[in-house]
Amino acid sequence: MSNPESTTDHLAAQPGTLGVRRGVFADGFARFESLLAKLGDRLNPILVKEARQALKSRQFTITFILVLAAGWCWSIVGVAWMGPGVYWAADGPSMFYGYFLILAFPLVVIVPFGAYRSLAGEREDRTYELLSITTLRPRQIVGGKVAGAVLQMLVYLSAISPCLAFTYLLRGLDILTIAMIILYLFFGSLGLSLFCLLLATAINEKYQQVAISVGLVFGLGYAFLGACIAAGTMLSWNVGFDDRAFWILNAALLTQYISYFTLFYLAAAAQLSFVGSNRSTPLRITTLAQQALFLAWIGGAWLASGSTDTDPLAGAALIVGLHWFVMGVFMTGEPSRISPRVMRDLPQSFLGRAFFTWFNPGPASGYLFAITNFLGAAALILTALAWSRTQGRSSAPLLYVPLMCGLCLSYLAVYLGLGRIILARLARYMHITVASRVLIHVLLVFVGTVVPLTIHMTLLGFRNEGYTLLQVTNPFWTLSEAFSYTPPHEIWTVAVVLGVVGLIVFALNLPAVAEEVRLVRIAAPQRVAEEDAEIAAAHAPAVPLKTSPWD
Repeated sequence: MSNPESTTDHLAAQPGTLGVRRGVFADGFARFESLLAKLGDRLNPILVKEARQALKSRQFTITFILVLAAGWCWSIVGVAWMGPGVYWAADGPSMFYGYFLILAFPLVVIVPFGAYRSLAGEREDRTYELLSITTLRPRQIVGGKVAGAVLQMLVYLSAISPCLAFTYLLRGLDILTIAMIILYLFFGSLGLSLFCLLLATAINEKYQQVAISVGLVFGLGYAFLGACIAAGTMLSWNVGFDDRAFWILNAALLTQYISYFTLFYLAAAAQLSFVGSNRSTPLRITTLAQQALFLAWIGGAWLASGSTDTDPLAGAALIVGLHWFVMGVFMTGEPSRISPRVMRDLPQSFLGRAFFTWFNPGPASGYLFAITNFLGAAALILTALAWSRTQGRSSAPLLYVPLMCGLCLSYLAVYLGLGRIILARLARYMHITVASRVLIHVLLVFVGTVVPLTIHMTLLGFRNEGYTLLQVTNPFWTLSEAFSYTPPHEIWTVAVVLGVVGLIVFALNLPAVAEEVRLVRIAAPQRVAEEDAEIAAAHAPAVPLKTSPWD
């Protein structure tokens, strides 16, 4: 048996042992600290700034304390409410739902609104100009803001995660359901935060930001209510995680979420970039990818189902038409004059000009881009319809889906074309903002809908006599009547009239399209070429020189 005193004497006899060990630990900790410092230097500077400001703010401190207090109170109240039945009753979903409400409010309301105010406040206080003159790119600024929101979400999640683990110990709730609901909540909060950042970049005037802030509070409140209803429905509904269709649906939603997240991210960065940059090409590529993803999922689901119903094809045409109308609202209001910086990157070859000119900035090319993409989608939909009829899978009338495609195409050509012409005239006298683009197109659709409805109700004495030819400019009533196997006979007359008007509006826009197509690439100035060569040489890897035949 060893004697402690002898052990101590032995260590004392070797005075260098403890010093060596302490030196090894000190060196290891120094290397680890150096690694952390290097990683910190590589982090986004905006993330560091947002972390310091947000985590030290009074709003975050109060919200975090309230979340902790609410979680603690619900733990006590919930367990007392369950009583002795906590040992055998299936009350796990009830306890989880209470914790979900506590967590959802800061994630759905506080974090997105804080992201909006962080960027809107910088634009109000004119501190954004200091960021714009740094080497940070607009995408880095938006990415840093989003990362700051993610950091806050993770802090709130860490506060409630022990409580969520406690609900798993109760009966009636499995770990996969908990993970899926929290995952949906996280991605929903992330998407709302990016959307709020996009709103902050699109609004410049202070009075507009006040109005948007009020509307945003109400919108986030409704989003919180929707999240609560969705979580309650998922808890009460027995989710079939072993069902293949459930995971296919989640994969489809994930791809669409990624595409729209990318679109909002690029749009927010484009709003922060300088005027002469190319803001359009990445956005148009993303919108085209969104259409391809949607058609692939809806077409694959329809083919796999083996259904003879062609309503999914007509519905797909309607959704694609709505998609390109929304995207066309922003594309047809772009500045008509392209900066020399953008013109240096225009395609040169015949094939490049034929296929890639439509991705360049310009309202007329944006108008044609929306029309041609819907035409491509309609061609795919009609091809699927023809294939289904050859296989005997279609029981609908032959012209049902083509009618829907034709009406959507005509409304796109008319409303987007008129909007582009009006915005081009207004651009001569005023600066066209994003809000102006939306307002003009919304007013066009509003007039085309409300005026015929008013005339219809006035002439018929406020009696609903059904669809009439007066509603030719009303896309909502017309498309709802066309979305039927037996539409009224007036629909066919409306389709012909709309087709003719659409061709006329399209022809009126062709001169502007031709003017943008004739643009060719220009050479970069000598000074710019030299600077680009210096930058490329600085980033190019050094090539070692051979000093001997064996090198």
